[in-house]
Amino acid sequence: MRIVSAILACLVLAAGPAARAELPTGYLVWSKGEAYRPESRRIYRLTLPDKTDLKPLTSGTPGEDIECQISPDGRWVAYAKAKLPGQNYHQTKMWKIYIVSIHGIGDGREEIKIDDNGYWPSWGAAGELYYSQVDEEGGSQHTRIMRVTLDEFGAVLEKVTVFSTREHFAYITDMNECFMAPDASWFAARTRGEERYAGVGAISLHPPAFHLLAKAGSVGCMPYVAPSGSWGLIAGRDRGIRWGDAPDVPGRREDQQLIAPFSDGDLCYHPGISSDEKWVLAAHSTDDDHNAGPYDLYIYPLAGKSVGEAQLIAGGGFNGWPSLWVGQPGDPPPPQPHIDSFMPERWTIEAGNQVELSWQTSFADRVTLDGQPVATDGSSLVSPDTTTTYLLEAASSLVEHTDSASVEVVVNPEPRAVTIDSFTVTPDSIVSGDSAVLRWQVSNPYQLDINGRPVTPSGSLEVSPVADTDYVLTASGHQGPASRTLTLSVGELTQGLPDRGGCFCGQTSPGGLLLLGLALVWLWRRRLRHE
Repeated sequence: MRIVSAILACLVLAAGPAARAELPTGYLVWSKGEAYRPESRRIYRLTLPDKTDLKPLTSGTPGEDIECQISPDGRWVAYAKAKLPGQNYHQTKMWKIYIVSIHGIGDGREEIKIDDNGYWPSWGAAGELYYSQVDEEGGSQHTRIMRVTLDEFGAVLEKVTVFSTREHFAYITDMNECFMAPDASWFAARTRGEERYAGVGAISLHPPAFHLLAKAGSVGCMPYVAPSGSWGLIAGRDRGIRWGDAPDVPGRREDQQLIAPFSDGDLCYHPGISSDEKWVLAAHSTDDDHNAGPYDLYIYPLAGKSVGEAQLIAGGGFNGWPSLWVGQPGDPPPPQPHIDSFMPERWTIEAGNQVELSWQTSFADRVTLDGQPVATDGSSLVSPDTTTTYLLEAASSLVEHTDSASVEVVVNPEPRAVTIDSFTVTPDSIVSGDSAVLRWQVSNPYQLDINGRPVTPSGSLEVSPVADTDYVLTASGHQGPASRTLTLSVGELTQGLPDRGGCFCGQTSPGGLLLLGLALVWLWRRRLRHE
């Protein structure tokens, strides 16, 4: 036996220490700052595997940027920004939700505010942004989970509340730090109350039900759902990083250890999982203050639910809330320049008068008005003698694409009455979920809008209401205002009955039911003839 042991020892020595796993290619994003100075924290990006191009993505004003998460396509970083410098991390109602390009601010790029009340962001599989809002009515701390749909330039298209923890789990004292699974079928949440709820829960939505994800003593927190949505992590202070399965996993496991403390006194916080689910991250320290103390960030190769050797990836000062997107750097290109708005103060003026043109752009660092350089957001007074078209162009030094927009200012020799020449909707009735198109033509307006939304004198707009809706076109001008209203009728989508060919026959009228009955009788009689 001793001979066998000696041989094995020699083989190990000959082989040398195990090679460390090669780091992935992609972007590491995390919150970095000086120890004990939360106001110094900004969101940083590091390019892997070479650990190059360290750069801040955010400005850090008015102070403290945390809880960063990269979108599935690698284009955006969502994070929480302090409303006031120097506030406590656990004062969650004092945070705002922002996004920023993975390429950071500058060169026309800026931080984009999503909501004045929000923290703990996560992303859906299709790029929806989820985050928590504090709901403290009744004296306990509960959460509204918000979902935001964004356009390609980061503007909010829709914002809705998708879940209220108070409505479904009022018997649990606290439920916060809600991290949504990519398919939105469940979320991980920090919970407090009776012993069976203390820790981090895996909360299914359909129907709402509590399942334990992991327990980690009184300080278990920072829930994180894996990109696959099949499991999640929590930070457990002196118990390491722990995990549990999603609610619908057969034979699900809970409260399992993934990353152990390095030694007695070592504390683990700030878990993260890479977008390809092959790496896991955690911050280590011996300092109790995981919100501000000195913490170093480590990365581990992940195989199933086992981790390999830890590698230091960011040290010195405070390092936390990591997010790792795996892909070729440059794959998510810098955002293209975009003209958000370009409008004249008045669309129609009389000869000899001035008019102010105003514009706003995104992601542009070079903007011209009729070929002359102007500010990226600004205004200009013009005095056209005749009807004139003005051209605004927005460009970026980072991409080749240029965006452009034009406005025509009509100049009349004397005032002319404003008239609505046409205002139509096609079709004039739809079923819920379908769309219709508004079209209009207006002569000699000063300003005009549809239901309060500014529009051009001639244009079209696609609308998708869920109920009967009146659209009011209002135009100010000489001898005005002029107004016209039209109604778009919206019917409910009816469920059909399957026919023998797998199609669906509608149930919308007695005539349809009669035809269906005759068809069934014909099929029955035909079957009798063949038997």
